[in-house]
Amino acid sequence: MSNSIISTLKKKVSKKTWDNWFSTFELKAVEDERVVFSVANLFIKDWLQTKYGAVISDSIAEILGRRVSFEIVYKNKETPSVDSTSDQISGSLLKRKPLMISNLNPEYTFSNFVVGSENKALYEVALDVTQNPGKYNPFFVYGGVGLGKTHLLQAIAQETMSNFPDKKVLYITSEQFMNDMIQSIKENNIQKFRDHYRKKSDILLIDDIQFLIGKKGVQNEFFHSFNELHDSGKQLIICSDRNPEELETFHSRLKSRFQMGMLMSIQEPRPSTRFHIAKQLAQRESVSLPDDVAKVLADNIDGNLRRLRGAIIKLIVHSSVFRSQIDLSLATQILQSFTGSINVPAFQRPIDQIYSAIEKTMKVTKKEIESGSRSKDIVLARQLTMYILKNHFGKQVTEIARETGKQHSTVIHSLKKIDKSVMMGKGATKLLYDDVIGIITSNSAAV
Repeated sequence: MSNSIISTLKKKVSKKTWDNWFSTFELKAVEDERVVFSVANLFIKDWLQTKYGAVISDSIAEILGRRVSFEIVYKNKETPSVDSTSDQISGSLLKRKPLMISNLNPEYTFSNFVVGSENKALYEVALDVTQNPGKYNPFFVYGGVGLGKTHLLQAIAQETMSNFPDKKVLYITSEQFMNDMIQSIKENNIQKFRDHYRKKSDILLIDDIQFLIGKKGVQNEFFHSFNELHDSGKQLIICSDRNPEELETFHSRLKSRFQMGMLMSIQEPRPSTRFHIAKQLAQRESVSLPDDVAKVLADNIDGNLRRLRGAIIKLIVHSSVFRSQIDLSLATQILQSFTGSINVPAFQRPIDQIYSAIEKTMKVTKKEIESGSRSKDIVLARQLTMYILKNHFGKQVTEIARETGKQHSTVIHSLKKIDKSVMMGKGATKLLYDDVIGIITSNSAAV
């Protein structure tokens, strides 16, 4: 029965969710009116109860045939004395002590942070902070919207938890800090608020500090929290969309404290970095983005990675809904809603890549291929173009017919004819095919 409940639950969540949050989830007991599960720590327990309680409950009811309450316990509660084997559990969520953090996006890790030369120094310092808390204090990161500041901040939080399981890590936004302060005032319990932020965290990460502009009372409270944490040797990591000097209404004493540690800006990723970011963003959605599509997205969408991700999601959705290939043509359509003008160089289009390669190998031009000539070499070049569109770029017969201006029957005949020569692996056609593919692949790698 225990296997049935776990198996049923596993089918109801994505593999990514299961790997991130259920890897230590075990069924401990099935009683008359209660089912007991266990997990590695308090943080996972609270997260599963909050986010996946309904799914867990449904899975139990599906197997038992009735609604039964459940309880999740964490292993520290069951085994106060931690033996040596439990210390060897790896991963930030599997450490032996519960962690005091806010909700973190499991995808915001260093391994998912694509770093180019423009942000290499920032990346290295951020890693150093996770290994040596307090070395750079505070660590202040600033930069424009959508450049990956929140990703970097949460990556620091998760990596620090992994490196120092005994330290309490607290990630918040400045808005949350302000709301907690207001709530504590309403409840006439400001000391509880101060203890929470000043005494119960070893590492405090605060995002979007610029939202405290104009809120002098909250700034004052944060100033005193900052001082107490800093004087106690606790690590402070702060993010903003602007340099401390540009934080209007912030008192000079607070600005100076932001600048007394390590102050670094996050730079807009170059097109070459955006290319790799686009590939990874698509990979997270289990989609392999063709190189030419990734490049046109990187060239036409600026450094705001939220817009880049939005374009990729829209691309994937359109591809799924309309059952079309993710190619340069579809990417161009999607980009129309993101940019006014689209820079799609002709050589980037798959068919133009083929034309260029064929001209180098066969001395047959694009104009000749698109003509109605029945010359033997031109016909072969035309057929190779269709075959490579299908087998190298994944185009469907309908798309090939549209791009080449030929009838479906002509395309099908050409594909069969070239396929026979190529699959046999001999003859001049196979050599030409290999040469053309070699040029295309070489050009893509050089992009």
